[in-house]
Parts: sequence; C-alpha cells; structure tokens
Amino acid sequence: MTRIALEPYFLHQDQVQSLLGEQRTESARARAARRSDLEAALPYVLAAELAEVLSSLGVGELARHVLERNLRAGQVVGTELEFAFQRDRDLDAPGFKPASFTAVLDAGEPVRVIGTFNAARIASSSAPGSLTGNRRAYLIGTVTNLSAEQIELRPVFIGIRSFVDDDLAAGGPVPGARVYPSDIRQFSGIDFASPLAEAEGEAVLRVPEDTVKRAFARLIGESYVPKDWGGERSDLYTSRVFTRGRQMSAAWLFKGPGYPRAMDVKALGKNGDQIDRLFTEPAELLVLQHCHQIKPSVVGMMDAYAHDARHPRFYMIIDGADTGRILRSLGLLR
Repeated sequence: MTRIALEPYFLHQDQVQSLLGEQRTESARARAARRSDLEAALPYVLAAELAEVLSSLGVGELARHVLERNLRAGQVVGTELEFAFQRDRDLDAPGFKPASFTAVLDAGEPVRVIGTFNAARIASSSAPGSLTGNRRAYLIGTVTNLSAEQIELRPVFIGIRSFVDDDLAAGGPVPGARVYPSDIRQFSGIDFASPLAEAEGEAVLRVPEDTVKRAFARLIGESYVPKDWGGERSDLYTSRVFTRGRQMSAAWLFKGPGYPRAMDVKALGKNGDQIDRLFTEPAELLVLQHCHQIKPSVVGMMDAYAHDARHPRFYMIIDGADTGRILRSLGLLR
C-alpha cells in the first residue's frame, strides 16, 4: 500500500491542529511526549498525522483546481512547485521573522503563487537553509486571495512530500508516480535508448492516430479497441498492462497528427479538460501519448493529478520519440 509521508521545514502548529481535530491532536501530542524533547518532536509528529488525513480532509492539488476552475478563497490545497523563498529581516520582531515565497504554476496560462509566513515557526534548527533561495518544496495552505493571474496562499506546512510503498520500502528505493515506457513488460523488446532519426520523427507524424492506438493495443495484448466518439474520457482502456511486478489497469489518451507540434496544456481541450476527463477513468495508470514533443507544463499537470492525495495514481508520458521507437519495432514507420 502506498502512503504519503511529510517532512516539515515549516509547520504552523495551531492551524495543523485545527485541521486534525481534537482527538488526532491529542494522540499526536501523546506520542510526542514520549520523546526526549517534546517541543522538537511535535512538528514531526503533527506532520505525520497530517499526512494520514490529507485524503479525508479533501486536500486536492492546486494545479488540478486551477485547471478545473473550481478554486475558491478559504480552500485548503497542496502544491509542489519550485519556490523562491526570501527573508525580510528588516521587519523582524520578537517571535516574528517574516518570509515570503513566489512560484509560477503553468496550467495553460502562467499563474503566480505567492504568500508569506513566520519563519520563527520552522520545524528545526536546520530548516532555515531549506527555506531560502530557490527550492522545490511541497506546500499545504489556505487560499486567501485569487485572481486569473495570481493566487495567494497562507501556508500550514512547507516541506518534503514522499510516497512510501510499505510493501517495497524494505527492498530498496520506492518507485515514484511516473511510469516510463521501458517499465512496461510488453515493451521490453524495444530499445528506448536508441536514437530516432529525423526522417523517422517525420514518419511518426504521418501515422494516423487510429493506427497508433491499434498498434499499441496489439502490443499490449488488448483485443477490444473502441471506436472514437466525442464523449469519451479515454481512447483505450485495458487491464492488460504489466508493470512493476504486477498487472495494472490503464486508460490511454492518444494525440496524433491532427496536432503535429509540441503539446502544451491548451492542446488538451478547453482548459486542458482532456486531462481532467482522463483522470476520471477507473484506472491505476493514466497514459498520455503524442506524436511530437510534450512540454513540461503538460508533464507537470499529469504529475499534479497523479499525486492528488484524494486519489493518487500512476501516470506515463509517451512522446513522439518514444512513439517512433515503438512503431519502428512493429515495422510501421515508412
């Protein structure tokens, strides 16, 4: 079973305890009291308790709410971004050390994410170095203000989010949410490290989307290939993918030569809603395939949806180059 683990740099104890409720707070305090230093242990014990309840609290990913256009003031959200942290020491006062952060969320259009917090609430003496300069971090916070161009958050937690598989953790590193084509057992005969010639990349653009879909289905061993229709949530659904040592259900979204250029979020329907529809499928693995480059903003959006604490999933990206290698192995590049 995969669970979320949180390691705090910053933790607002009062706000976290409010989210946890009285019973969970008392349980966390009792566990911290058994440590040699209660005050030092409490932020970490509260963070562990918070990680357990993220799903039941309905803490969704900020990127997903922006894409779905259902973000509102007062909502508690989570987001993992590259933040620029800054301390304003000129405004320091007893018990108050103001700090600010900014980041950019790309959900089709860039949106600034900003906020301030009291650096006096850091979790440990080593945390200040983790909250200065540019650093990727996971933040849980309340939306205090928002517009089309900017979202302001009041942070409850800033730190590291990890996904731990208790069945695998003892045996080595735990795989992340992203599955790569080379992880798929049915693709084991394909050399994904081999270069794709320019002519082959151009040939990929000439292969019809339906041909690609049927080729992938044949390679996976899926006999049932649906016809395209306007209301579908995915282009192919299968329970025959083998990856990470087991059989897994997968929903696939194919984007063919009808969009023969680098894919951004705007290429995925109005407000990127094709990603949203894809993640409504009852599948463990969500796959996005394209005949060309797939931009980091799209990968980031797939990653945000996959890491949503309310329903975490795996995802896979197959760009034009990997599509070409797969089609080449089937003799379909001409």
